[in-house]
Amino acid sequence: MNTQQKLYDVYVSYPPGVDQERINACLYDNLPENEAADLIQALSERPQAIIAENCTQGERENAQQYFNYLGLDVVVRQSLELQHVENNDDENALPEVRQCPVCKTIAADPEATECILCHLNFASATDAVIQRKRIEWEEKLVFEHKKQTEIAHKLELERQEEEKRLRKQVRQELEEKLRAELGTEFAVVNNAMRRRNFLVGVAVAFGAVVLVAAGYLAAKYL
Repeated sequence: MNTQQKLYDVYVSYPPGVDQERINACLYDNLPENEAADLIQALSERPQAIIAENCTQGERENAQQYFNYLGLDVVVRQSLELQHVENNDDENALPEVRQCPVCKTIAADPEATECILCHLNFASATDAVIQRKRIEWEEKLVFEHKKQTEIAHKLELERQEEEKRLRKQVRQELEEKLRAELGTEFAVVNNAMRRRNFLVGVAVAFGAVVLVAAGYLAAKYL
């Protein structure tokens, strides 16, 4: 019995009619610069670019969700390593992968009648329905990306405001401490000046008394 795990190759492409420059900017914002540049270059040379090979189902789902979030179409194919069927035995052939034509999600159950992600009903999926659902799906992806961007911007503004508040608080505490230290030094200097002025006043008064007494004695005995 063949129990080999299914493996997948993951490809991405630009959705039809989308602003490619906007998606490129999104790729640069969310991927390392060299990876974003390589992917953009690959998409400029061919309609689809492979981003992962021989992925497990979990790896394939993660890649699919992430690159869908970045605005790209994701196409998943079973790895070529698993396409070889010994003796051309149809009973051992791998079942065809069912992929949603709207969000490109792989149906875990080949007999599924509805996409678990965008809820497209496969039985009633005419070209018009697929096109309408595709527009709705792309609008949802753009909205989610914009929402995440706005949330990140709001959090950054809140962080900046909190940093300003803390800086202001620290500045006020330092200023109060400095004023207290200067106030103490001023009080010491002020007390010393008062003491000196008092002593000078006493000396002047004593000198005046001495001069008056000397004048009085001089006038009396001369």
